[in-house]
Amino acid sequence: MGKWGVLGATVALARAAVAIKVWQEVKRLPTSTVDAGPVTVVVPARNEERTIDGCLSGLRKQDYADLRIVVVDDASTDRTAEIVRRHAEEDPRVRLISSSGPPSGWAGKVHALHVGCADVDTDWLLFMDADTEAAPDLVGRLLAGARRDGVDLVSTSGRGTRPSAGWWLLLPPVNQLLFETTTVDGRRGMALAVGHCILVSRAAYERAGGWSAIAGSRADDVGFATLVRDTGGRTRYVDGADSLTTSGMDTFGDMWASMRKSMVAGTSMYAKGPATAFLSLGSTGLAHIAYGVVPAVTALRGSRLGMLALLGQTVAGWIFLRRSRQPQSAAVLAPLSYAVFGAMSLDAAWQALRGTAKWKGRDVRG
Repeated sequence: MGKWGVLGATVALARAAVAIKVWQEVKRLPTSTVDAGPVTVVVPARNEERTIDGCLSGLRKQDYADLRIVVVDDASTDRTAEIVRRHAEEDPRVRLISSSGPPSGWAGKVHALHVGCADVDTDWLLFMDADTEAAPDLVGRLLAGARRDGVDLVSTSGRGTRPSAGWWLLLPPVNQLLFETTTVDGRRGMALAVGHCILVSRAAYERAGGWSAIAGSRADDVGFATLVRDTGGRTRYVDGADSLTTSGMDTFGDMWASMRKSMVAGTSMYAKGPATAFLSLGSTGLAHIAYGVVPAVTALRGSRLGMLALLGQTVAGWIFLRRSRQPQSAAVLAPLSYAVFGAMSLDAAWQALRGTAKWKGRDVRG
């Protein structure tokens, strides 16, 4: 393989080292909880009849004294509003706000979050996706994490409700890219956050200009955390997956569609126009297919450098699977994982070029 083999093995091992290092920096939420006064939870919901009941049930069972729950029905065409009304009738802490959808210049989810924050006067805001379900201690642990780390924003992602090939084949490369392009403490580059669950102090939220400051952005997690950081706030991504699950990516098809949407939306933060997005996503796809296939093929032919590269890929996959509570033995699928992610990126590139990248009927491009 010569110098290219040395380079490939070095890159694979270096990427694995970065993944291990960053995971060591991702703190787990404290096991204890704190009470920091009233907290308002805002849940944007668009056609979430399959998941909203579980989401609200989890929030209503929180071991937290003063919780207000606002659900914004974002022009749903299913039974979402009906289900929320039932919860509101059973629990006065639950409030339903109806939205006819985003006005021109606004992204749908960002607008729903903005609407949900109207007239909120609590010191903390918690933004939750409708396809998540929280354990009873989540809110208290998030506040304990914010206090422990001295931050204004803390975010965590949920774990899958059941083992899924999507978690083994698509999320390890996604996690690796996130760790290479963002920082868990927000001190440089872009600040890492995940839209599943974002807790922010109202003071930092208002200082950042709220959701209206990124009205047209589809990057409502990393973009929002970076905005909070850039306006003087401190942010941190944490591991709270033992208190939060997500069912929105239970099947491989769900995961593919969700990650494709996120890739197109994330690329829109810097790509100017569909052609640029196509080139960026397309090159990412081809690079990852080669990154997965070449080491595996050369290792099978007896190349020691190929074996080293394969080892690096496997270790990077293993650390992600271990921390995300997925079967660690699936790390042996690392080469296939990169190739599948590459194929998904090519799909995203094609949709970005054609302008057909949709999520719940709306364009996901910025």
